[in-house]
Amino acid sequence: MYEVVLAMDIRADVTDDELAELLWHVGQGPQPERLTMGTDNFLGTRPLGDPNDPDCEWDTDEPAPVFDQRGVGWKIGGALVVELVRRQKPDGWSLTVRQEFHPDSFYQLRALLDWLGPHSVNANVGDIPFFVGYMRFYEEAEITPLVLLNGRIGLPEAIESHTPHWQGA
Repeated sequence: MYEVVLAMDIRADVTDDELAELLWHVGQGPQPERLTMGTDNFLGTRPLGDPNDPDCEWDTDEPAPVFDQRGVGWKIGGALVVELVRRQKPDGWSLTVRQEFHPDSFYQLRALLDWLGPHSVNANVGDIPFFVGYMRFYEEAEITPLVLLNGRIGLPEAIESHTPHWQGA
């Protein structure tokens, strides 16, 4: 299990579909009909019979919110939290997250981080790095910073190595 802590501001110009999905990911809204951030692209699938049979049917996991855990942490201790609140000046959204992730969920986490980077209020400020959070293995005291640079949140090695077939990376 990994602890992920994230605190960042999101621009106000996100589309209605993106906002609906973000609200769902933080547990503040229903699952939208369309998921636009890519978190549903890597869902687990299992054969419902012989996978070599051309008529075999497959079962695919349902999409799940990425940042919706609340309450007591399972491995990291403390509380799991997420808050997305509307900002007035500047207009937009503020997101704060403290969650636990198993590497099996890293594809969804990576997709959401890849969406959040370019939608940050600090995404287009040039070559200035912004600390937006950290990640750490639950048994380690050392953290890996999550840094926004040129619209992209740098991904820790733990995520990179567990999502080896990432398209477009």
